[in-house]
Amino acid sequence: MPGYLPEMTWPEVEAALDDGPTLALVVAGSTEQHGPGLPLAVDAIRARELGERLADELDCLLAPPIRPAMSDHHMSFPGTISLGEDTFRSVVRDYCRSLDAHGVDDIALVTTHGGNAAALETIAPELDDELEATVFVAGSREEFIDVRFGALEKHGVSPERAGKHAGGAETSFLMETTPDLVRRDELAAGYVGTVDSETVIRDGLAAITENGVLGDQTVATRAAGRTLIDDCTAYYAGAIREELDR
Repeated sequence: MPGYLPEMTWPEVEAALDDGPTLALVVAGSTEQHGPGLPLAVDAIRARELGERLADELDCLLAPPIRPAMSDHHMSFPGTISLGEDTFRSVVRDYCRSLDAHGVDDIALVTTHGGNAAALETIAPELDDELEATVFVAGSREEFIDVRFGALEKHGVSPERAGKHAGGAETSFLMETTPDLVRRDELAAGYVGTVDSETVIRDGLAAITENGVLGDQTVATRAAGRTLIDDCTAYYAGAIREELDR
């Protein structure tokens, strides 16, 4: 029965909590530029979509996705809204404290935006020590990137064109989930090559790509998006189950 908290009534939540050990997902997205062909809500859309699929797969509760989050490295592009690290950590902390107060047993932290990863890795053990609930980060940024690249490679798209940000991978995801938000006439390639995540966060996207894209939006397809969603869901579900079995 567990599901998306904002759409449940309090008696439904109470019943889910009384039914046995309860897992809740806290998924952090962002509100940041994603090039000329995609909306600023990409990571938030992915957070909701992935979260709902994981909630169905794991029969667990899904908290409202966190949006916006840590996006300072995108602030050169209009519209991006960024939280400072202290603010972001406070939001995550209060989410988890609230869930813990209601009796949730396990809290899995997931991010669909790489800029949130380091902060989640540091706050998870702090919250795990503080709260009755077990708190952990599901998976890793590096493994998740590999899963994304692998999904697109099944459709003949290279990692460089799949891209780490706003490229063929994320465009494919939105083509499958929210096609009306994809500006097909504006899709474009950006920086097509290799770049490490630390450089992106340190120097900012504008130092690497003029249009905000790492990869090539024009290679995206709905079929690749379906594969990407399935593979990402399987990856995170496996990572969460592994943590719960420890």
